[in-house]
Amino acid sequence: MHALPLSALASLPVPYQLRVQRDDDDDFAAALYSATRDDLRQVPADPAVIEQLIAMQRRMQSQGYRQAYPHAAYLVLQHGDTPIGRLILDSQDKVLHLVDIAILPSAQGQGAGSAVLRGLQAQAGAQQWHIHLAVNKSNAAARALYQRLGFRLRGENEVQEQLAWSAP
Repeated sequence: MHALPLSALASLPVPYQLRVQRDDDDDFAAALYSATRDDLRQVPADPAVIEQLIAMQRRMQSQGYRQAYPHAAYLVLQHGDTPIGRLILDSQDKVLHLVDIAILPSAQGQGAGSAVLRGLQAQAGAQQWHIHLAVNKSNAAARALYQRLGFRLRGENEVQEQLAWSAP
């Protein structure tokens, strides 16, 4: 990451906290990715083939992110000591790019996403940075959350909306 300290994120409301992703988080990261891919589980195929497809998609996503955002910070979101999600953040030219955020389905709707996004907004606002992200058009819950938190449409394609937030 370029020049954006994560100090504001260290002060997320209890019981949430962020930490740098470690090598021993690989199993959690794989389980998290798998838990968010119900779309692939709808494909009429043998379950073993579906699991292989999910694993392949995860590898491709990871490689793509590392190529596109070589300086990104990979963070694990915890509820107490339990990992419940992850964030990938990149920053450049006074823009904090939320490359990816994923929260276990069992932990969604309980305030974790809002807490993290408000922490990012506090950090970016204090430094007069903007936040950019993309959200799938099919993800109505995430789109509603971003709208409630003041993110505005800055572009779109057939699959995603590109959103931006700036401090008032």
